Amino acid sequence: MTILLYAVSYPLGALALGSVTPFLLILLRFALSALLLWAVVAVRRLPLPRGRVLAWAVVGGVLVQGAQFLGLYWGMAHGVSAGVAALVIAMNPVATAVLARFLLHRRENRWGLLALACGAVGVVAACLPRLLSEPAVGPGLITVLIALGGLSAGSLLQETRLRGVNSFVFTAIGVTGSIPPAGALALTTPQHFSDPLPAVGMLIALVLTSALAMVCYATCVRRMGARGASALFALIPAVAVVAAWRLQHTTIGISTVLALACGALACGAQARAAGTGPAVPVLVPEAHAVRPFRGAGAAGAAEDVGEGARG
Repeated sequence: MTILLYAVSYPLGALALGSVTPFLLILLRFALSALLLWAVVAVRRLPLPRGRVLAWAVVGGVLVQGAQFLGLYWGMAHGVSAGVAALVIAMNPVATAVLARFLLHRRENRWGLLALACGAVGVVAACLPRLLSEPAVGPGLITVLIALGGLSAGSLLQETRLRGVNSFVFTAIGVTGSIPPAGALALTTPQHFSDPLPAVGMLIALVLTSALAMVCYATCVRRMGARGASALFALIPAVAVVAAWRLQHTTIGISTVLALACGALACGAQARAAGTGPAVPVLVPEAHAVRPFRGAGAAGAAEDVGEGARG
């Protein structure tokens, strides 16, 4: 589900950009996603973090949401082609492994290294046709690299300190905290909104798919860890090409088939690596660090923290 939703959001975003400028689109996406996610949190009466756990949730959420998408859109608005941007973000497994090695002193076993290699080949194969047709990079590449770092670092932070925080709550905090910088960028750059009816329909579809995609990815991080969840990016670019074929009538070449095969091998190798690797100590927030939303019972809060610990 994570792969499908994440992949479909790419062509939907490309179609929406035909009617809305990038920073206005990301601002509307964050604002509408926040309304949707907080409504889910209220209806389900999900427990909210507090104290230091809340502070870590804000930092991690803004890294995953704000740093990733604002850096990505800024780079694409300043000369980075869509192909290069997709290639950089899809290197999330490699970036996560490197950050985990230096920050958490984790080592990859042979299956983990095989997963990284297969994933890198699959990502390059999926993005190569677009790279050849859109070779422009430009100075905005720095912000795209920042976007990659935000996604990887935020996911590692969620794994190590925020496993007791529900995925809907974590994503809602992230998109809410990302609204102010998105608003500042939208206010300081020229904006336009053309073809209102199709643009609104595309925006609603994008908000639903992207919000659910990020919730699903946050759930994968809770259950599999940041490194395990990042392996999904080995398949996302290739599946995005297939989704674009259906939505935008693009072509599918042999490189996409190769990318799908390599991505599947990478996910399989990562599953094997997780089964043979050493256990990873995780800092799980205490039960008193989470409070229920609008009066939910203490038992519900304890159950959510217990679910995060088991995940």
